Amino acid sequence: MDSTAESLSETIAYATSGSSGHLSDRPELTCYAPSVRGRPEITFIDFRFADGGWSTHAVTGLEVAASTQPAGADHAVDYEIAARLSEREGLLVRRPGLNGTTRWVGPYSGRVLSFSAAAVERLADAPIGRIAFATDGSDLRACRSTCHILSALSCVHQDDPSPDPLLIESLHLAVLRSVIAIRAPGRSADPDLSASQAGRACAYIREHLDQEITVSALAGIVGLSEGYFIRAFRQTTGVTPYQYIMRERVDRAEALIRSGAGSMAEVAARSGFTSASAMSRTFRKLVGRSPTGRTAGRRA
Repeated sequence: MDSTAESLSETIAYATSGSSGHLSDRPELTCYAPSVRGRPEITFIDFRFADGGWSTHAVTGLEVAASTQPAGADHAVDYEIAARLSEREGLLVRRPGLNGTTRWVGPYSGRVLSFSAAAVERLADAPIGRIAFATDGSDLRACRSTCHILSALSCVHQDDPSPDPLLIESLHLAVLRSVIAIRAPGRSADPDLSASQAGRACAYIREHLDQEITVSALAGIVGLSEGYFIRAFRQTTGVTPYQYIMRERVDRAEALIRSGAGSMAEVAARSGFTSASAMSRTFRKLVGRSPTGRTAGRRA
């Protein structure tokens, strides 16, 4: 009998959005984000095991996982072959219906983004049966890009206990799109929003800039699924919905500061930032200076 199966009664059962199974021991969780806005369809976990062990997986949705072990670390990992996408990058794609076991020797750390089947279909805008999941990890650049997105997701969650849902949703979709292809004959690979749809979406953003704006709300306004809307918005505007909204918030904040509309905290709130410090970080990232530095520069 499999030694793993023999010891299940002594181990830890777990369940994520896209899989369930058992762990040989309880990991340290650097980051655990079980839902976005109360929707438990997607789970993100950044974990570390202090010693060797194993985990089993029964996948009903989709899991994208990456090792975060430092180069040259004294460890060995035996991934289920069916899930391994890039051994060099430690990237796994666990597809619907996969049952497998991962074993490691010595300390082991990694990240996993787990999607329920419903979340995959919603974001991909296609039924599971029409989705082809990545099996070839020969494109190291693509594999590294996926790992970098997972790293960015971890940083966002650790830096902000209440991150912008639109940013999180955008990162979720970026990971998903990096490991799937849609088998849908006749559908445009590069969808566009009509002028009317783009106008309605942008008007909604401007009118609700001081509030939380979600992909589902924007997609509903133009009558599209969330996944299709994000692709179409980017194709039409050249940026993601999140990037567009951040630029609009920066422009509004700058206008309010120039007009002397209030304190930095008040300007941040009226522009949709969670705090003055969050506003300052966004300004530095997008325009390379503080909010007041930018307005002063324009006056000069």
